[in-house]
Amino acid sequence: MSLNTRILELENQVRELTNKIKDLSFSIEEKTTNPYTKVGGTKNIQVSSAVDIKTGLGHMKGGGIIWNDSELFTPALNQSLEAPTKGFNKHSHSKFSGGALIKDVLEIVDYDWTSIISPISNKDSQQYWPEEPQIKKILNSQAKVVDMIGKLDLIFNPDIQMWGTSAYEIDIKKCYLVERDKDGKIVLDSKGQEKKSLLYNQDSNKTAIVWDENAACFRFYAVYAPGD
Repeated sequence: MSLNTRILELENQVRELTNKIKDLSFSIEEKTTNPYTKVGGTKNIQVSSAVDIKTGLGHMKGGGIIWNDSELFTPALNQSLEAPTKGFNKHSHSKFSGGALIKDVLEIVDYDWTSIISPISNKDSQQYWPEEPQIKKILNSQAKVVDMIGKLDLIFNPDIQMWGTSAYEIDIKKCYLVERDKDGKIVLDSKGQEKKSLLYNQDSNKTAIVWDENAACFRFYAVYAPGD
């Protein structure tokens, strides 16, 4: 091979390399990275889902908060969770932790558990309920059907700064009549006995009420002492 032929081949290679460098420079320099999608990964998507606030088929996603040990595992489709044996996230509701429960929005509901097809074995894990059960119904005094859900009827005692509930039914064998002082302690009588007694006693000499069969109602004993 002559020297002139060798030089010509080298010049051609230089031109090819120069063109390649120009192409790379045009494609890369001062260019932003194009977005791309990465498929797959080892992270379980269940741990990234938002906290579930519904029931039904969406329960398979799970939630971000684990309330009990049965929720550590995701149940198979159409299967209910086992009853929990240990609870997590124990908390209180005071003005310093969790916030005080608001009286005007605190409701109590009674569900009809027989209204659903699949029985719920774990009522503590609502996000895994197969469906939401229906609310029980009842007749009111106007013979109108109403749902058994409503706000809790509370009464505030300003002296001891505690809440109490209105009593619509009194079990006479469990109800005590009590006198308390301003600090909430039971007052003592002159004999040092607590002023606390059951409303009803089988001993007619100790009971405060008696059943009137003619009127079909309870009556309080009327105690009269001359000079009082």
